[in-house]
Amino acid sequence: MSAIVAAAPRDVQMPRTVDPRGFKQGMRALAGAVAILATEDPDHGCCGLTATAVCSFSADPPSLLVCINQKSSMAAAIREGSPLSINLPATDQEHVARAFGGMTTAKGVARFSAGSWARGESGAPILIGARAVFECSVGEVIARSSHLIVIGLVLAVTLDREGREPLVYADGRFATACNR
Repeated sequence: MSAIVAAAPRDVQMPRTVDPRGFKQGMRALAGAVAILATEDPDHGCCGLTATAVCSFSADPPSLLVCINQKSSMAAAIREGSPLSINLPATDQEHVARAFGGMTTAKGVARFSAGSWARGESGAPILIGARAVFECSVGEVIARSSHLIVIGLVLAVTLDREGREPLVYADGRFATACNR
């Protein structure tokens, strides 16, 4: 089954009043929760990436919104509707976020050598020990500019937060959001 894919209207003109480098530098100031997305491409095996563009979309039905680059290793699998996991790592899993964020030499399936992984109820790879794992089916995919806006319908949630702090990313570095 293929996911629903919609494109932005062709007649929409985006204003070019902001320097893209300035925009990127401004966005680096926005601290974001780190998420590791994982799925399986039927032709190429498991794939994933680190993202900060993840948020709650709706509580009823439970769903998340995720933005990924159309050139990413996950894009084809997402377009095909493969189930995905959205894993929220703890600070002791920063090495996993680095591997999936392209900050190491690991590529493709080799990224899964960082951390411990298992198959979730949906069949998507899930990160063992993540503070929270959301397993999702792909509800809708919207192509916009360089990215895909993905609405994931939550199928299962696994929690493991006790005594573990969340990993965030800001100003080009990982940190924690907790002051204890």
